[in-house]
Amino acid sequence: MPSPKYTQRLPKYLTQNDIRAFFGVIQDPRDRALFAVIYHYGLRVSEVGLLERDDIDLERGRIVVKRVKGGLWAERPLFSATRALLEVHFSRPGVNGHTALFPGRLDALKKRQIQALFARYRDAACIPRRLTCHSLRHAIATHLLDAGVSLEFVQDHLGHRSIKSTSIYARITDQHRTAIFRELEASPWIVHPGHTAYTG
Repeated sequence: MPSPKYTQRLPKYLTQNDIRAFFGVIQDPRDRALFAVIYHYGLRVSEVGLLERDDIDLERGRIVVKRVKGGLWAERPLFSATRALLEVHFSRPGVNGHTALFPGRLDALKKRQIQALFARYRDAACIPRRLTCHSLRHAIATHLLDAGVSLEFVQDHLGHRSIKSTSIYARITDQHRTAIFRELEASPWIVHPGHTAYTG
C-alpha cells in the first residue's frame, strides 16, 4: 500500500490587523524601526544582524538588504513609514556611534534577543503564540499579494532563487479568486443551503 503524500503546510502569518496591534504596543523607537524593517523587507531574523548603519541612506531613501541564502545583496527603496521610524531611531543618543543598524548593549542584537522581543510584543498585543518572528516574513509576502503585486515581484522582494518557494503564498491569498467567489454567492445558478430545514 503506497504511503500517503504529505502536502506542504501553509505559512503562518500575521494579518493586517495583527500587524497594527503588534506595532500598537511597541513604544521603544529602536524596536519600532527594527520590526518595521523586518516586516517591510521580509527579513529572516538571521539577516537583521547583517545590517549596518551604512546600509541606510536616508537622504536617498534607500536600504541595502542582505540575504543569507544565496548571498544576494540588493538596494531597495525605503517605505516612507520605515524611513520616518529610522530617523527617530538614529536621533537617539549613541546610536550613530555603532556599526550595527540595530545595536544591543555591545554589538548587533542577537537572534535570540530579537525573537524574545517579538514574543514580548506579540503576547502584549494578544496575537496567537503560534506566530513567530519569521511570521512577519510570511506576512509581507501575503500582504503584497493582497495588494495585487505579481508573484515575480514577491519572489524578488523575498530573495527567493526559485519562484516555487514563493508560489505557496498564492495558495493563501488570491484577490481574483476571492472576487469570483463573491460573484458566485450572488449567482442564481449556485445553490447555497440556508440555516433552516426545508419544510416544503
